[in-house]
Amino acid sequence: MRHVLVATTRRHQLADELREASDGRTTFLSVKGIEATLERIGRSARLDAIVTDDPGVFAAIRSEIPGEIPVVLAADDEGPHALLESLDGNVTA
Repeated sequence: MRHVLVATTRRHQLADELREASDGRTTFLSVKGIEATLERIGRSARLDAIVTDDPGVFAAIRSEIPGEIPVVLAADDEGPHALLESLDGNVTA
């Protein structure tokens, strides 16, 4: 089982889209905005990856969170299946 944080500012249904497209091996947690994302990362005992639709969130994670947690930046037109493939390339269950 893997745990993925979905941090959005525009695509608020992204976590639901990923859940529907997933095979069930992944738990998707959803937050909105930079501050909520950084707080959730700080409180989470286990996160295997982060998906975000905002370059600002991506940059904040990279500058504020030590370590090498995989972060996938979702393009506005990138579908859930493509994002899951990106996760599969970076994170193992």
